[in-house]
Amino acid sequence: MAIKKEVLEQSQKAIATYFQLSKYLFGEDAPEDVNEIPPENPYYESAKTISDEMGLDWDNMSHEDSIRVMLNMLADAFAAIEPDEHYDAVLTISFKKV
Repeated sequence: MAIKKEVLEQSQKAIATYFQLSKYLFGEDAPEDVNEIPPENPYYESAKTISDEMGLDWDNMSHEDSIRVMLNMLADAFAAIEPDEHYDAVLTISFKKV
């Protein structure tokens, strides 16, 4: 069993990854389809692996299949937020005036 500090660090890292992935997939410069992610992008390998696991043709993927891959990427990133079954993630959000 991991210690609480390790779980906290893993969860914080996973939350950051989830936010960054969400921003990438839904941002202004988001790819139309997952197979448009450039090979040098940090999310390319994850997208390609999930596509392969789903038995999809990376080069001829439908838009619907692309969306399914993106959702699986987000689901994996979200699931990583709770890396230990002995702890539940509790997120506290603070606000500051801008």
